[in-house]
Amino acid sequence: MRKIETLKEVQALIGETYMYAVILGIAALVLAFIITRLIKWEGGRNPNDHITRRIWFIIVGLAFPIGFFLYNVFYVSEYITRAPLQAKFSTANILATLLVLGVYLLVGILTMMIMRRSKWGSILGKSK
Repeated sequence: MRKIETLKEVQALIGETYMYAVILGIAALVLAFIITRLIKWEGGRNPNDHITRRIWFIIVGLAFPIGFFLYNVFYVSEYITRAPLQAKFSTANILATLLVLGVYLLVGILTMMIMRRSKWGSILGKSK
């Protein structure tokens, strides 16, 4: 990565950061879906498999935004040379991190409601 010294370069970087945020939110969702599919159905009176899936959904949902935020803070922002430009990027970093989380939760819950009787939909709770 090269040094970023002008406002135009920071604005381009912010646009790229938002695009990467959406892509990362979808990638996190795909990973959570794959993990969910790998957890076996439990039979019996009190199956707890949906709780295990929910825990993994939460773990993935926290790990990806935190990793994205820390990557931008410790790696990307080091290449921005001026303090006002770093402040502009740090605000965009917070919003992009919230975008990762928002895409993950919004698309995840919508698909869980659509696929209610599948392993993915069981994360919301037991279906009747």
